[in-house]
Amino acid sequence: ERVRVVHIDVDAATIGVNYRAEAALVGDARACLEALHDAVGDRSAQNARTAAAVAAEVAAAKSEKFAAFRVLAESDETPIRPERLVADLRAVLPPDAIVTVDPGTPCPYFSAFYECNLTGRHMVANRAHGALGYALPAALGAAFARPDAKCVAVMGDGAFGFVAGELETVVRLGLPVTLVVVSNATYGWIKAGQQANFQGRYFSVDFDMTDHAAVAAAYGVKSWRVTEPGELRRTLAEAAGHDGPTLVDVVCQPLHEANAPVSEWIA
Repeated sequence: ERVRVVHIDVDAATIGVNYRAEAALVGDARACLEALHDAVGDRSAQNARTAAAVAAEVAAAKSEKFAAFRVLAESDETPIRPERLVADLRAVLPPDAIVTVDPGTPCPYFSAFYECNLTGRHMVANRAHGALGYALPAALGAAFARPDAKCVAVMGDGAFGFVAGELETVVRLGLPVTLVVVSNATYGWIKAGQQANFQGRYFSVDFDMTDHAAVAAAYGVKSWRVTEPGELRRTLAEAAGHDGPTLVDVVCQPLHEANAPVSEWIA
């Protein structure tokens, strides 16, 4: 069945790039949504019935989605399931925490399952540009912009390799950020795409496992390495509660072996 798409973007050049748009609105997202709201808001009775039906459908779909998520988030299997990392991290962070996530394994899981219950930007990703190494400097910027909020960066081990030197900056400035490394010795999202589109003919996506906690400790960052699911939540809570920089290296299931919510880099 063909899906009718309304595409809103401030950049006219991006309209219809990935999907054919039934209607295109070029402008600021907030201004466009407010205009759409005003345009359809006067259809009161019919709109209310439609809204109720849509809300019920969305609630049912969300319930089904998170029921499947909880099965994996509560799994005691090793390597640690990415779903468990999302659930345990969310459980220990305050509602106003700011979580920045790198492309790779963190992006699809946190975009799909990390629920934000407050308005504002509390989960920031860089999926569109695919810039590995984004999460750590983004969390540092957030820590300066919102010094009252707990700032957390979640990155894959591939992304960690791009920005490991910035641990010196973190320590020198004494920023109380928490860094979480999804450690699976692969460029996960790229490998998942090669599995889906090239019948598992993998090229240049695997590398050796690194003890990122040991690397961080060498810079002076308080760090932990977690391999057992039962230790994860307690360790994340301890790291998030520390008054200085921390890093938790979590040995996780590779994305191409997992039940990834999105397995393609370009959908």
